[in-house]
Amino acid sequence: MKKLSDYIVLCTCGLTLFMVLFIYLLVSLGYEQIVEHRAEKNAKTISDMTFNSLYQVMRKGWSQKDVAEFLDSNRRLFSSTNTNVVIYQSEALAAHYGRTYDAKPDQRVRDVFATGTTGSFRTDSIIRHVYPLTASAECLGCHSTSRSGEVLGVIDSRIDIAQELQETRRKIILFLALIALLPLSASFFLARAFSNRVNRSVTDLQNRIEGVNRVSDLKVLELQDMQFGFAEFSDMFAETKKIIGKLRDVAIDKDVLEFEVKLLERFIITSEVVKDWKAHVNHILIEINAIMDTYFFFSLFMVNDESYDIEVFWRNTPSDQLKEVFETIVRSQLAKNPRFQHVENLHIIHNIALPLSSLPLLKEEDIELQTKSLFLEAPQIGGIVGIGVISELGKHPARALVIESILATLLNVVGSVKAIYKYTKDLEFYSTRDPLTNLCNQRVFWELLNNEIDRASRHDYNFALLHIDIDNLKIVNDSFGHAFGDRILQGISEVVTTGIRRGDIPARYGGDEFTVILPEADGQQAYLVAQRIMDDLRGISFELPDGGTLKASVSIGVSLFPTHAKTAKELFMMADNMRYKAKSSGKNQIAIPTDDDLAEVYRMIGEKNVMIMKAIEERRIVPYFQPIVNVATGVVEAHEVLMRITQPGKVTCAEEFVGIAEAMGVITKMDYLLMEKVFEQVSHTAYRGHLFINISPKALILNEFIPTVRRLTKEYRIDPSRIVFEITERETVKNVTLLERFVLDLKFENYKFAIDDFGSGFSSYQYLKRFPVDFIKVEGDFVRGMTGASGVDVSIVKSIATLAKGLGIKTVGEYVESEDVLKAVEEVGLTYAQGFHVGVPSPELVIDARLGIGDS
Repeated sequence: MKKLSDYIVLCTCGLTLFMVLFIYLLVSLGYEQIVEHRAEKNAKTISDMTFNSLYQVMRKGWSQKDVAEFLDSNRRLFSSTNTNVVIYQSEALAAHYGRTYDAKPDQRVRDVFATGTTGSFRTDSIIRHVYPLTASAECLGCHSTSRSGEVLGVIDSRIDIAQELQETRRKIILFLALIALLPLSASFFLARAFSNRVNRSVTDLQNRIEGVNRVSDLKVLELQDMQFGFAEFSDMFAETKKIIGKLRDVAIDKDVLEFEVKLLERFIITSEVVKDWKAHVNHILIEINAIMDTYFFFSLFMVNDESYDIEVFWRNTPSDQLKEVFETIVRSQLAKNPRFQHVENLHIIHNIALPLSSLPLLKEEDIELQTKSLFLEAPQIGGIVGIGVISELGKHPARALVIESILATLLNVVGSVKAIYKYTKDLEFYSTRDPLTNLCNQRVFWELLNNEIDRASRHDYNFALLHIDIDNLKIVNDSFGHAFGDRILQGISEVVTTGIRRGDIPARYGGDEFTVILPEADGQQAYLVAQRIMDDLRGISFELPDGGTLKASVSIGVSLFPTHAKTAKELFMMADNMRYKAKSSGKNQIAIPTDDDLAEVYRMIGEKNVMIMKAIEERRIVPYFQPIVNVATGVVEAHEVLMRITQPGKVTCAEEFVGIAEAMGVITKMDYLLMEKVFEQVSHTAYRGHLFINISPKALILNEFIPTVRRLTKEYRIDPSRIVFEITERETVKNVTLLERFVLDLKFENYKFAIDDFGSGFSSYQYLKRFPVDFIKVEGDFVRGMTGASGVDVSIVKSIATLAKGLGIKTVGEYVESEDVLKAVEEVGLTYAQGFHVGVPSPELVIDARLGIGDS
């Protein structure tokens, strides 16, 4: 690409050369006309002289011979010139005297013969003058046959001026060539001087502009000392200086924009972030300071309608005076906002990202000027309602827009992290607690019961188990509503909690049932605790919705370790039977096993052992299929496989025999029989949905499990990707390493996995981190409780759904037993729903007509 200076030189020299050629053309044409005019005049003179000479000769009466000699001498005279004279005779003279000395006439000569008029002609470079020789009276003496006025001959004088013209052009070109060197040289040096002057200034400007790589470099880009020497250029760069000044106000650093994009990555929230969200926010503050000085930013959270928290994140350690200044300004600004005018309880919490260095003392006007804030009309996720930051960029209006954009992103990041942190804490609490009563839930009860058996066995002491059942709660719910029934559950849980000893472990087992583990207690102590609970309950009344009151009572079953049982399931079964005995005996009673009771319970256990062995021998293990529906489409896309034992006129559910089968060590055989029958039925029906199959923990230690599963799927041509093995977190928490290897081996075979009862144990997030999980089945107690008034269950399930969606895991809500629960499942964003409202377990695998062959 050519430079401007080169164009200036080329254009100037070209224009000068054009002017020289134009002048040459004008001079050449003018001078050529002068030459031609002079040549024509000379030719006319020569022709006239020749004509007059010849005419005078012929008046003397020369003979034809004399005339020929005259003409020959005349030709010799002009032989060295460009002049030629030709004489033509008329036809009459040629006929009389003969044609001996003239040439054949052309048309112009014939015209002169005819008209007798002198003619002048120009052909290319030949100039001709043609004269008629007209007979006068004195000519008639010699030419007696002629008439007066007759044209006797024509003199044709010809002069060729071509050589003269050529010589003239040559002289003109030589002259102009010598003259042209002067303007060409002058124009070249003038153009070069001008272009060098422009080129120096343009190069200087270019070098200064190339040094601008970020907005801060605009501060050093100065043009005042640039001198072009031309008014137009000076005016143009005066405007350029104004533009640069405007750019300083509106331009945004690339680093700032890149940070804004990078900030979006903070939406990827890991378990480490959730564990310490404040450290995460401090790290963001440090990253902001890499591209702009930021002293602090703060977030405003709504705790409740009358209470707010402000989390302040300082870059360095502020002085107490600076803290006071900040708190004064924040309270003043909030008071000006209509939304926060009536806030009385404002708790300000200070956090420091880099505590080893101190923050400079900021003036009050600096904080007010440089602080940019964003407040919302309503609380967003995590309860966040506002956010603010103090930075030097706040001084520049355009860059302040970027800060506002960063604030909006920070608001979402901080709000999301805080929300997940809060939900995680809630999950940790409610995974071990019943949300209605805050007592331990059933899952934790079994963990603690097994732990207590281990300790009692090691230290050789007794302990007791109470199983408490509220009398007639179903009638109360039907008569006064579940909300009133929940109040009774909460009241009785308070009675149980206050009536037991320090160190005793109460739990809500489910529904209207409670349990209490009484460490180091014998039968008498257990009975005293149970009696105290019943006595305390008699002293309270529950106010009915219609204004009346209601008394509640309980039936309590007691069992002792190791007197009545040596395993957790048998001990619970004994207390459960005693609870049933107390209710059957009239309710509001306490039942402790007698020898006859022990015999009856063990007889029942023996009968179930026989039933299980006969079911395996006779292959009476059968699958039941419970539908799992896609919440968004309503299509049944999967089924959970449930184990049943068929007996004459009766079908026994898994809850009645699984524990005993595990204790007997035959549960794995039952699992194999179940899968074989399931795969056989799937093969016959061409079912293409997913099948959720529960895995017993015993399968983890058996080397033949994976080969058996592989053989069955191959034999019945089952796509492994359609099989989803359910792992119950509670039952495998002690075998995480073994489970991890087991899961990875099956995943390699393309099988899928689901975590059952997610949220019920202590290691939910560890499972998600360590295992390639495809589905999460949310703990049914949380799902069923979403229609309650507290809203805690909704928050927990919603957080699980959000977390699973971010990890690409599908979710299943269990215990969907009503339309209200189904709507709640849809609202929180769970993928699938399962429960009696969706479909009851059935021995037939019913295929939804809307489920295509290729659907999953």
